[in-house]
Amino acid sequence: MNTTPLALLLAAACADAPLDSGLAAPPATAHWMADVFADRAEIEVGRVLLPGAFNASSYACAVEHGMSPDAPEAVRAIWGDDPGDADNRARVVGWARTQDRPLGEQLLDGVRFVEINVTLKDGVVTTWHSVYGVPVGEVLDELVDFLVAWPDEVVVLTFGVSLDAEDWGLLADALAAPRAGGVTVCDRVYDGPEPAAQVSLAATQAAGRNLIWAPQGELRGFFEARGDCALTAGETDRVWSITATPDGVEAAIAASVDGRDPQRLLINDFVFSLDGASSVLDQARYIAAYPGVREASAALGFSGDLPSRLIDTYDVHQDMNVLAGAYYPDTTLIEAAIAANEAR
Repeated sequence: MNTTPLALLLAAACADAPLDSGLAAPPATAHWMADVFADRAEIEVGRVLLPGAFNASSYACAVEHGMSPDAPEAVRAIWGDDPGDADNRARVVGWARTQDRPLGEQLLDGVRFVEINVTLKDGVVTTWHSVYGVPVGEVLDELVDFLVAWPDEVVVLTFGVSLDAEDWGLLADALAAPRAGGVTVCDRVYDGPEPAAQVSLAATQAAGRNLIWAPQGELRGFFEARGDCALTAGETDRVWSITATPDGVEAAIAASVDGRDPQRLLINDFVFSLDGASSVLDQARYIAAYPGVREASAALGFSGDLPSRLIDTYDVHQDMNVLAGAYYPDTTLIEAAIAANEAR
């Protein structure tokens, strides 16, 4: 087991960065999996506690991109149509942008479970969270850049697809489109015989495919029939046990004027383990006790006892566990998850 203190991991500079490049070295969290599991690469992804980002691409949501007609009726009503609703629209965007940093920065910060929600805007597959974001290709560029730059790291990907079946081909085209260096998203998807939770880090390294993506149901059938993109076996869907604020959407938006809605502590960031192991509850307790987690939550306006709330939001769905965490871009929870892996 790697016994390097977390503080050293977080402070370490990337050894591969040229000393005279003039560029800041990436943080050690960019390669935390390679560091923590350096002497145990045989560990399965399902045994790793992964920091995650709900709606990872929502940082791109903006007033100028407009409101999707697929957004919930309550959100569209608050958005309004006349100039006097400008403040409301700003509040809606503040609620929609559950992440503040581009995906590439989230990955460098240590996030390893990524959800990208997409819909259709003017014939283009676009990221969204009620408010429109950017063409999904821009986000996939950052994903591929990271996967190529850090081949010993593994990212688990899931899409929230709000597309009609006849438009699924547009998403498939985006995944198969060449990006930097001619590499596609499909080129990086691990497609060995074992299900997602049983894929070892060593297997992804040997295959040169460090993205876990396992669409389900009819969407999987579509991609299998199309046959031009690798797929991971098994499942990578995720759930959480709290899916809405107690007082409804309007209260959530009103509470997030300053971008720090305490409810986001419960629904917008999490860490999870794919394999449903009983040890996950112990990991929840470890994270809750990690130095700084309680203070960070208090600073964000969270009330109540954090350890019990963390554990109370634990939920199980098939082979995946989700633990609610701290609002991103605060990285205390990411640090705690990395430390939990070191301690296993």
